[in-house]
Amino acid sequence: MTRQRPIRRIVLALQSTAVGGMETHVVDLAAEYVRRGIVTTVLVPEAPTFDAVAERVAAGGAAVVRLDTDARGGRRQQLPRLARLGRTLRQLHPDAVHLHTGGATGGLGFVALARAATSASVTVTEHDVPVEAPARPARCARFAMDHLAHTLVAVSRRNARLRHARLGVRAPAFAAVLNGVPLTDVPAADRAAGRDGVRAELGIPPAAVVIGSLVRLAEGKGLFDLVRAFAIVRQSIDCELLLVGDGPLRGEIEELATTAGVRGHVHFAGNQPRPAAYLDAMDVFALAVPAGSMSIALLEAMGRGLPPVITFCGPEEAVIPGETGLGADPRNPESLAGALATLAGNADLRARLGQSAADHVRRHFSIGRVADDLLELYALRGAPAPARLRADGPANPRPGLPLVARPEGTP
Repeated sequence: MTRQRPIRRIVLALQSTAVGGMETHVVDLAAEYVRRGIVTTVLVPEAPTFDAVAERVAAGGAAVVRLDTDARGGRRQQLPRLARLGRTLRQLHPDAVHLHTGGATGGLGFVALARAATSASVTVTEHDVPVEAPARPARCARFAMDHLAHTLVAVSRRNARLRHARLGVRAPAFAAVLNGVPLTDVPAADRAAGRDGVRAELGIPPAAVVIGSLVRLAEGKGLFDLVRAFAIVRQSIDCELLLVGDGPLRGEIEELATTAGVRGHVHFAGNQPRPAAYLDAMDVFALAVPAGSMSIALLEAMGRGLPPVITFCGPEEAVIPGETGLGADPRNPESLAGALATLAGNADLRARLGQSAADHVRRHFSIGRVADDLLELYALRGAPAPARLRADGPANPRPGLPLVARPEGTP
């Protein structure tokens, strides 16, 4: 039998260059650990871009250490920071150290120090997938990192398959832990006030049907497809488009909206660290990412009862077409427009799918379930993951329940 140790102190670390879903996930996870009485520290990058992230971590009760743990400033600057990292880890004496990173880049130095400076269980979650043909240095670094970490985590079995195919996996344990979000009960009056306030702020008519998205305005997010699809929908349905987020493509998106004749109906809200009221201002949530997986923004929107349309449906995604939302073909504005028009033009369908989406997230995609899964993996210290968490297991759109013999009536 594998000897498990209690997890009383946890260090979470962010290696990221922009604020998005991964950062929100770590904020939420830290708050959940604190709620359970676990002493939690979060290492947040030093750039001012991450000030709001650090504030949200602190508001949730976790300690914050501002520290770049990768080589973003060059190797010469990285060395003193790694020395500080080692001192910090020794002082904190954690039972578990968990690095959160994007695709398969970076992390070797952090994991090596975590193993050298502590006796903790060391886990790495990759929230994205490596490029199709990783360069040799990336392959070598991941080879070494896998051997040093106790557990490698993917946020879906799709991501796990791509990681295995493109870089291989040599970590002692390889698991899939599907994302989750906090579950909050917000009074209807508060949601209505947030909806009205945001619409008034942005000049959106109170009764308009609003299609919205919470996404970084960057490559790979399908935003040009979304604007083109919206322009098609507006030919027959009076609606507005609300984009919450910011990024390098904003200017080009504005130009496309002008060319398509819909600029006056596309509203840019910018980056919003606390986007709940902006989600409440929407009637339909759209995510046109052509090859995404386990979007935090999608789960947040579904949890607030928004019917979603996504272009990356799959056997393990939270959107089950026709049950918890609608799907459309990726990179196909006409297909996306068809799904958006179906929801924009049918209030009863929006209400039914929105309620189903909220129920589905509440039952299967809570941050509490994520914490349960991760705490179990930490305690195993690299021993094989339980069947429900195995990265090579079958897809499960209802995490937290067995893949067979689900309770009767479970959606």
